[in-house]
Amino acid sequence: MSNEQLANDQRTVVRDFSKRVIGNFIDNRWAPSTSADQLVVVDPSTGLEIGRVPASSAVDVDVAVSAAAAAQPAWARLTPAARANYLLELATLVEQHIDELVVIEAIDAGKPITAAKEEMHGVVDAMRFFAGSARSLPAPAGGDYLDGVTSVMRREPVGVVAGITPWNYPLLQAVAKLFPALATGNTVVIKPAETTPYSTAWLAEFSVRVLPPGVFNVVFGTGHSVGEALTRHPDVDLVSFTGSIEAGRKVGIAAADGVKKAIMELGGNAPVIVFDDAALDSAVDAIVIAGLYNTGQECMAASRLIVHSSIVEKFTEALIVRCTVERIGDVLDQSTTLGPMTSASQRTRVLEKIERRSALSQVVTGGTVPAGEGFYFPPTIITGVSQDDELVQEEIFGPVFTIQTFDSENEALLLANGTRYGLAASVFTTDVGRSIRVQNALDFGTVWVNTHLVFAADLPVSGFGSSGIGTENAELGVIEFTRLKHVMIDQH
Repeated sequence: MSNEQLANDQRTVVRDFSKRVIGNFIDNRWAPSTSADQLVVVDPSTGLEIGRVPASSAVDVDVAVSAAAAAQPAWARLTPAARANYLLELATLVEQHIDELVVIEAIDAGKPITAAKEEMHGVVDAMRFFAGSARSLPAPAGGDYLDGVTSVMRREPVGVVAGITPWNYPLLQAVAKLFPALATGNTVVIKPAETTPYSTAWLAEFSVRVLPPGVFNVVFGTGHSVGEALTRHPDVDLVSFTGSIEAGRKVGIAAADGVKKAIMELGGNAPVIVFDDAALDSAVDAIVIAGLYNTGQECMAASRLIVHSSIVEKFTEALIVRCTVERIGDVLDQSTTLGPMTSASQRTRVLEKIERRSALSQVVTGGTVPAGEGFYFPPTIITGVSQDDELVQEEIFGPVFTIQTFDSENEALLLANGTRYGLAASVFTTDVGRSIRVQNALDFGTVWVNTHLVFAADLPVSGFGSSGIGTENAELGVIEFTRLKHVMIDQH
């Protein structure tokens, strides 16, 4: 079979699956939406339609939340071990059918299939980590803190969780919300991103074989309608959101109006400080991998490079050469390393930011839209940017590197910390003392030394500043989906 025929067959698999998504997933079945409106889902590699999902209404949200609320007490009464067994069974089922899932995620999200395969195996690993996470939750020690009174501390589920997921990691982010919430006894309603709904829909369809009705529900639609209705619904007890600062602010306001908890992982524009003693070849390789993964559509991408002035010319030349190694192409081609951007509108937003750059800056490679179908954009390097440039101050979310220079450690830190973001940063140096000083002074939730964009389900992600509230992943992220009850027992 030729590569072209294989790709056609794989796209047929996704289109056939899309035809089974005939509504929202509520109470373990596809339920027709009350809205006649639909959202078109497009293949970023070709620009062609994959399928359609409902543009649901607040009525659909109410039905889904009601199902989750009805199922929650029985689910919460299960032991942590029983819930873990359900989730581990689902993880095994996903792993057994992972090849189909990889194709769906690659085509729908525009990820090179080799990257999607690696990512989906990481998703299964995350499922298993979260499945057992509620079996040993930490809490303050019980004891007799008052004379004649015994204190007992209980961690309990909060109730119904609303998960609002982004388009850059559709299934990974759904799992990061769904599995810890379910493990701790909550039930869940997920709203996937409008442009990338199908891997979450696939997981929901498979969950019927394992999970009780109402435990996991999915409602499709826009943030304006479904996201808003979920966040404001009186029976939703916690909102877990991943997305932009602007959307996160709206979620936070709506959650505050309902006096409910919101966990928010928001944007970033990660600074990468490269000192003159850095191991240049390995640093450039790590930076390109971390800057171009997922076509730069990553809130922790290594995009904002701050390079010592004595090595900036050598570094820039090496960066240009390394970027030429990347192969742009169809995500189903095994040799592709850089896929398309998720949508035409996202590519346009990146291009407009580049066009608005300061007059003294210079595009030294890339920066133009290639001819042909699909939403491709080449690796782009821009030098001479100013600290107040939009490209420095705001998230780019594309395959774009900006380069600034510094002469002193203090100057590098001022540039790195000089934005509203505080999600992630990295430093490249062979000086151990310097690496410790700099990582201590960087005002970011995650800091890497001599690497970038390395993480796993058992490692916490926290955003400082405007980059978020709360923690995702690891034990701390699991605890976010619980509440602490203090029981005091009179001994007399």
